[in-house]
Amino acid sequence: MALSHAARRRWPSVAGAFLSLTFGVIALAGCGEDDTSATTPVDVGVRPVEDLEDPYSGLYSEAFRDDIEGYEGLEVSLLGEVQRIISPIAFTLGGEDDVEPILVIMHEELGDLAPGQVVAVAAVPWEEFELVAVEEAVGSDLPDEAYANWEGEPFLDASIVQSRD
Repeated sequence: MALSHAARRRWPSVAGAFLSLTFGVIALAGCGEDDTSATTPVDVGVRPVEDLEDPYSGLYSEAFRDDIEGYEGLEVSLLGEVQRIISPIAFTLGGEDDVEPILVIMHEELGDLAPGQVVAVAAVPWEEFELVAVEEAVGSDLPDEAYANWEGEPFLDASIVQSRD
């Protein structure tokens, strides 16, 4: 089959476009590789293995605190150290790298927790502590002065606190 004069003139540009498209697709296919490095998460282990994985499971750290809004309303598992007992149902949790402590609220009394104790916590993080809302949630009147410094700060609504000592 012979090409007409007009077709012969278009052939190099059609072939060039086809080759460009082919090489472009091949180049893009190479961009999709996953080159993330493997990491070993900290095993906090406060839930049975048959439960779904928590969206965050690890040490209480500055990175977690910076991303707390991304975990708001989702249960997370944290490992940290009891810093201070605020009331029979609340304490502050410290972590690594001098991260600012975070308030942890339970719906029942803490039991035998003491400052310096390492604990695993299963909790739902919230960006802003509001005393009135927490009092309604726990069904108790909490001392205003004990929680005044935490108003508007992030906190954890804990369902499980287990000692790791």
